[in-house]
Amino acid sequence: MTQNIKTTPRVAHETRHRIRFRWNRLLDPDLNPDYLEAWLANLPGVTEARVNPRGRTFILFYDGKSENRKALLAALAHIPEEAFDRLTPAMPRQRLIDAFVHGHTAMLLPFMPPIAQGIIATGMGTPAILRGVDTLVNEGLKARVLDMTTIGVSLLRADFTTAASISAMVVLGDYLKTMSDDKSNALLKRLIADPVDKVWVEHDGKEIGIGFDEVKIGDVVLCSSGEMVAVDGEVLSGEALVDKSSITGESAPGLVQPGDTIISGSVIVEGTLRISALRTGSETNMARITEFMTKALGEQSNAEIKSSRLADSLTPITLGLGAALYAATGDMERALSVLTIDFACAVKFPAPVVIKTTMHAAAKQGILIKTGRGLETLGDVDAVVFDKTGTLTKGKLSITDIILAEAKSENYFIKIAAAVEDRYGHPIGRAIIREAKKRELISPKARDLDLSIAHGVSGTVDGALVRVGSRHFINDDCGVDCSTISAQATRLRSEGKSLVYVARDGKLQGVAALRDTIRPEAKQVLRSLRENGIKKIVMLTGDHAGTTESFAKEFPHVDEIRSELLPEQKSAAVKQLQAEGYTVAVVGDGVNDTPAFTTADIGICMSQSSGLAQDSAQIVLTQDSLEGLTTAHLMSRRVGRIMQNCFNMGVGVNTGLLLAASAGYLKPTVAAAIHNTNTFAILGAAAWASSKKIEQ
Repeated sequence: MTQNIKTTPRVAHETRHRIRFRWNRLLDPDLNPDYLEAWLANLPGVTEARVNPRGRTFILFYDGKSENRKALLAALAHIPEEAFDRLTPAMPRQRLIDAFVHGHTAMLLPFMPPIAQGIIATGMGTPAILRGVDTLVNEGLKARVLDMTTIGVSLLRADFTTAASISAMVVLGDYLKTMSDDKSNALLKRLIADPVDKVWVEHDGKEIGIGFDEVKIGDVVLCSSGEMVAVDGEVLSGEALVDKSSITGESAPGLVQPGDTIISGSVIVEGTLRISALRTGSETNMARITEFMTKALGEQSNAEIKSSRLADSLTPITLGLGAALYAATGDMERALSVLTIDFACAVKFPAPVVIKTTMHAAAKQGILIKTGRGLETLGDVDAVVFDKTGTLTKGKLSITDIILAEAKSENYFIKIAAAVEDRYGHPIGRAIIREAKKRELISPKARDLDLSIAHGVSGTVDGALVRVGSRHFINDDCGVDCSTISAQATRLRSEGKSLVYVARDGKLQGVAALRDTIRPEAKQVLRSLRENGIKKIVMLTGDHAGTTESFAKEFPHVDEIRSELLPEQKSAAVKQLQAEGYTVAVVGDGVNDTPAFTTADIGICMSQSSGLAQDSAQIVLTQDSLEGLTTAHLMSRRVGRIMQNCFNMGVGVNTGLLLAASAGYLKPTVAAAIHNTNTFAILGAAAWASSKKIEQ
């Protein structure tokens, strides 16, 4: 949704590939610069966007094409509302030029006259002192108070070189922190797919361009070379090389042919496709990634909140130690050296870098993690609840056995069954249709079709009344004798198979047995979960006990199976596990899993899930495989290890520096330099470790 803003950006300067805009609205305290920068960077033809709120300007680097210039200028008249939804004002962003000027000024200061030193050092230190005073008054003893104290005391002692050096390091530290945040946010921004202004669809044999939100399910969407696919759908005709790197991380384009599914956000490298839209607008994969990643840019995880609180709690200790050291020794320089070593940077800075980098790495492996808190929670999970159909199984029935009664052949049996099932989308009906196609059978046309919900379907085929459905429907409701194959039917049922009976003119033609297919990766995924700390694995399903028991033999790592459950009963089962002390994750694929998702500590849904199921889950596996669950679980556990290592390294090194400063071995400027170097070395190592791909 967008808003028309009275004062639109105006062009301040322009070259062929670069446009600088001036916009007073950038001073708005509600500005969300991260969102705005991400939105601008994804305008047509734009390769990079930079937003400078203090300068009331933003710069767009683009491909120089006139049509793209017109498109981006038109887009700037409708800035999204989300660009001004920040709940708290953004902190001032330090620029490279700021760090450069402060650093060089501090180096030149010793060579200046004393009066100039005092004036310049005071000017450099005043912003840090004012921020420290504001922090002290409004928030209490936080890290900025240490900067204020160190710089203020140095100025009072006329130690202008130290004051200027510490001031320069504060600016440099702020700039490096901003750069680190920008880099981790940029990872998520790359996953915000390009906006699609116009979608070409086929209506009445003609190609027409309509808006992204105007595309409807069932529309035939046309895509050719260089265009982004705007819908999730099935390819009707054409062949193309498709680049899915921005969505799935696959580096090489893949060939897409008729019958293949294609996801929005993919780009046609070469070729042309006609696509039947299955999901459109806000329900598409592209739109959901954008929504999830946009929220992630501004969200704080529990780890970030906890580390920030811990860092703040350590500030009074550092301040008190400096005061005690001065009281004991009378050496102000030694006390100032202690005050330059605050634990806040090493304790709280790594958390957002680790969380956001991991979320980006997960998305590249087909896992959308909506929030940092969801990522953390998954690492604490020790019980996993699975739905059966569509989760541990593919959710696609296939015919395994056919027992004939009066039907003259299996092909005839399938042909007449497919004739009446052809207009209905029941899973059993779809299985019969697939079997007919597999056998290359052409079914006769059926007339007078009638559907009995949850029982069966009937219709006239070649002048005969054909009924297809459950034993209850065929035998009890329609009076067709099914006793001739009762023994075979009992055997098939004991094997966990679903049965569908077919009758023609009141006589049983036979019965087909169907069974869902277990996902080939399911057993390995369950084994991996068990080996990596999951204490309890439970399967909850609405299937009857007979069908469920046959699956139990296939999953030795499942501790408990409950069958014939309604959605609210699944939710109650999750609550029971939580009452037993477990942290519970629920993995499912449908609307009936939604109550369990909302009850669980974390919900994880499969790629084919409905919109409601995806909305209620915290993690979405965008690829149709359970292997993403193992990857997500390993990543979440890795997050905890990385942050613990960062904490240990930060506290360990800073404690050593603190002891050295207390002993008088470090000057304030040297202590600050080593402290800052250590902090950003930790951040770099954390980002590298978090970005590594998880190998199965």
